Amino acid sequence: MSLMLAMRQLIPTSLKNSLRQRTLPHQVARLLSPHLPEVVCVDVGASFYPHVKWLTLLNSPRTQWIAVEPNKDNLAYLKSWAWPCKVSACTTGLSRDGGTQTLYVTNVDTGSSLLPPEIPVSMQHRVKRLEYFFPVTERSIDTITLVKALEGHSPTAPVFVKLDTQGTELSILQGAQSLFDTHRIVGVEMESTMLAQPVMKGSGKFWQACQYMESQGFELLHIKPIPAPKSGKGKPQLNTYLNECDAVFALRQDVVAGLPVEFRTALLAFYLTYLFFEEALSMLERDEGVRSLLQQQGCRLDELLALLATST
Repeated sequence: MSLMLAMRQLIPTSLKNSLRQRTLPHQVARLLSPHLPEVVCVDVGASFYPHVKWLTLLNSPRTQWIAVEPNKDNLAYLKSWAWPCKVSACTTGLSRDGGTQTLYVTNVDTGSSLLPPEIPVSMQHRVKRLEYFFPVTERSIDTITLVKALEGHSPTAPVFVKLDTQGTELSILQGAQSLFDTHRIVGVEMESTMLAQPVMKGSGKFWQACQYMESQGFELLHIKPIPAPKSGKGKPQLNTYLNECDAVFALRQDVVAGLPVEFRTALLAFYLTYLFFEEALSMLERDEGVRSLLQQQGCRLDELLALLATST
């Protein structure tokens, strides 16, 4: 255990919570979350805990949160749900076309996927922990599409989607073309492979995700590269190959400009979620409709603008 980690564990939980409440994301959430319009958040691959990066959306009482995870045991945290938003569970896996699919259950089940693990020649010298993947057990499961998963929730509210499904993220989005055609989806965070030859056979690659999302009117907002873990022999400052990334896509402002004010306000919240304060401030200064909606809902707009201005 590192000295820093040991010291953190000595800090009382009450003090940690107090310090956390003073961070920029929590300050923004306090000012904005109670006044946001109705939105739907779909957390696909929601094992063990919610996607806390979306703090501003979790803290909104008008958010409808869908936790998608076929392993019911991994959703035990929903029983003690403490966030203001409304939560529901979807314990059916998602796929592009729905229907019966083969689930490849890896030896460590967090690697399970609708795609089979297959170590290509180019990766055989890199993948040291074959026991993570193998032996693999095949199991037939029922799946639904992203569109189907949204049934029973608001049919008109803006939608945010977070995906972590071991290689099928892009195909799940491609199966929701009707949502893209009507611009229902405003923001997406997805895991995507950066490998020339992915270990999960048929995985959607990052460049393919960029190409598809741009064709739907989105722009790449942020990328978090994730290198392969070190074997333990290399020095900390040395690099390993780029394995995957978390990519964030947002609907372009020229596209959202033609949508109802609720969608523009949802995009504002998405900017603030990822600390794009300059984008958010610029949008608030130019969009009288968003300002008016927030003020009508009781938002202390002057305080929000001042916070953004002093943080850029």
